[in-house]
Amino acid sequence: MQLPAEAVTATVLIEVVRISALPTRRDVPYPGTAVAHWAGSEADAALALIESLPGIEPSPR
Repeated sequence: MQLPAEAVTATVLIEVVRISALPTRRDVPYPGTAVAHWAGSEADAALALIESLPGIEPSPR
């Protein structure tokens, strides 16, 4: 999966949130609880793992 290079470079912290339900309205964030915080090498490893995932091919219509 391709991530924007400037986003990867600027990332210093990733907050992992367990989503507990759907939002009640479109303009409301997903409810959930932070279950982990990744910084430094942990954040770098997570971004590298995400970047190694294959992209999705658009389905023909």
